Amino acid sequence: MSNSELIAKKYSEATKGIKDEWFTKANSKWFDYVSSLPMDLQATYMVVILENQVINGGFHQYFVNGYGQFADKTIGHLITIGALEKAKLLKQAFKIVNVANDNIDVFRANLLSKKIDALFVEDDLFDPLDELDKVYYDAEDIEKALGNYLANNGRN
Repeated sequence: MSNSELIAKKYSEATKGIKDEWFTKANSKWFDYVSSLPMDLQATYMVVILENQVINGGFHQYFVNGYGQFADKTIGHLITIGALEKAKLLKQAFKIVNVANDNIDVFRANLLSKKIDALFVEDDLFDPLDELDKVYYDAEDIEKALGNYLANNGRN
């Protein structure tokens, strides 16, 4: 099985229990579901979401669309799969968005309820996040890193 096939299989498995209504309300069901997945599925979901969001609209889109609630866990998964450059970039993006340095639970609540003014009202974060996007595109091949991790550590 190729890396892309393995990732697609794991991603499909990870997302099968996600409900559409979780994306429209500021609650913890989405986060709790993803956090309860086995590590290989959790890593796949979080890493694929990050990659797709940043490639399609940048870190700004990743946070605005609510996926930034997984940022701290995603950093850990990126380190685990060996994508250290992308982990460093996400950590920098997280610090830019979480300028108040709130603990992760407060940050997640503020993000999902759109109470981070610099992101949702003033839109002051687009340019600094865009600078990170440019570096992200040239960082590690996530398909290779995640595929190798899954082939060696996942439940295939």
